[in-house]
Amino acid sequence: MFIEDIKNDFYNVLLGNRVLLLVHYDVDAICTCKILQSLFKCDNVSYTLVPVGGIAELRQAYDENNEEIKYVVLVNCGGTIDLVDILQPEEDVVFFVLDAHKPTDVCNVYSDGQVRLVYKDSEENIPNFDDIFRDDEDEENEEAENGREGLEALVERRRERRAWEERRNTLMFNYTQFSYYGKPSACVAVELAWRISRCGWAAVWAGAVAAAAQAALHTRAPAAALLDADHLTRHLPAEHTHTGSRVSLEKDVNLPLYRRWSLEGALRHAPALAPALRLHTVAGQTRLRQLLADTGIPLQQARQAYRSMDVELRRSLLTALEAAAPKHKLPDPTHTTFLLHRVHSPTLAATDIVYAIMGLIEHETLPRAEGFQYALSALDTESGDNEGRRLGWASAQRALEAVARLVHATLSARQLHLAGPFSYFIVQEGTAEASIVRGALWLGVAARWAAPASAAVLASAPAPRAPGHCLLLGVPPRYQHEPRNLFGAAFEQAATKCGASVSLDHVDTSVISLPVAQRAQFLDALTALLA
Repeated sequence: MFIEDIKNDFYNVLLGNRVLLLVHYDVDAICTCKILQSLFKCDNVSYTLVPVGGIAELRQAYDENNEEIKYVVLVNCGGTIDLVDILQPEEDVVFFVLDAHKPTDVCNVYSDGQVRLVYKDSEENIPNFDDIFRDDEDEENEEAENGREGLEALVERRRERRAWEERRNTLMFNYTQFSYYGKPSACVAVELAWRISRCGWAAVWAGAVAAAAQAALHTRAPAAALLDADHLTRHLPAEHTHTGSRVSLEKDVNLPLYRRWSLEGALRHAPALAPALRLHTVAGQTRLRQLLADTGIPLQQARQAYRSMDVELRRSLLTALEAAAPKHKLPDPTHTTFLLHRVHSPTLAATDIVYAIMGLIEHETLPRAEGFQYALSALDTESGDNEGRRLGWASAQRALEAVARLVHATLSARQLHLAGPFSYFIVQEGTAEASIVRGALWLGVAARWAAPASAAVLASAPAPRAPGHCLLLGVPPRYQHEPRNLFGAAFEQAATKCGASVSLDHVDTSVISLPVAQRAQFLDALTALLA
């Protein structure tokens, strides 16, 4: 069921109780967790925090931590599955679900109160209860009816049931055929903080990073992302806090980490611009040098650290790139994003924190739970750059470099294979890139980078922590404009068709894992299904 009042029906219910907080490993979920932690600290709400990576980890975390727990808050996990059926909780346990993954499971929607959904997205077209649930208690007595009239009534009821089942199957197919993302959970948490009069700069900044993540990873349509950002600006505090930090929505250069990189390095590894430069070709390298020349920035300046560049060149960078982009047929090199201004410290861009958190979640050497804690610290708004941000930025730079090498090698060697309705490429086990581009976040960046214009693409890489298995994820066509993803339902149907041992454990249904030995068979079945 959906709750009506986020303050009274959700937050006030938790006050005075111990809470189990289950948080998914993604940027939005970590931002939401940061806000909830702050609120819980203010109101002395005791809680147990457990990060989870998939449905199996969710079940394990609940089983290990549910003792004397009556309230469970799930962030970006649990909304798309039948929670009661999977977790088998006691009848007095209540689940509050704040999940941006859509569509929401109908059993959760029509729960009698054990599962309470914190936010209803306006895009969800949920089927009516009577259209998908039916009370058939009388069917057991159907055979007992005698005589001609009883037989005719039995036939009529069975005919009506078949017709109802056909309508239900059609409704459920239309409802579940696409997976997509709704409003960021952190934006809902900001709304909660505002409702209880605790919406400071730190909460807005966490919401801003979550909104920037959906824009950077193309999980939200551009128009919806703009509305999310506009909604956040309405909650900006009217006065500065004692820390001197403030958040603003401004136009900025769309180059990740450019304030901590060189300008040339940022251009070479920008997922928004680098694909259009086609840097895997000789002509692409020439085009990059010409682009820098057209902006009036000497190569020597472009190759040194951005903060060491000439001040006038830094000030003119945004307008210079805007002027030079049309000549080279580049997409808009600027975007509107949130910036955190701090006293005596460099400005922070929300997009840079997005990449830092991604680098920490899928760090090459850090355990995931440790990376999760560093990711929480990366959201701090105090002056100076803490260890979490430094570790995250370094990891993100290495990951972007690995993504660029991977895509360039794939395109140069013509390893982007066309399979009818989609293209695909495979990250080979044992390569240097496979040790970095191994999780769904960075593999998704690589897939979008390599995606042909207006075409769907699949990417596969060795699965972390699962020898002999691989990840497979799908990016829909025109993902920049309409990110609804059909691959989740298609993967499930293809697995049933070919009998592959596919694991549907991931929270995002467009990501699966399967044995490497069955990958070719599965791709053949998927090609036949989508042809």
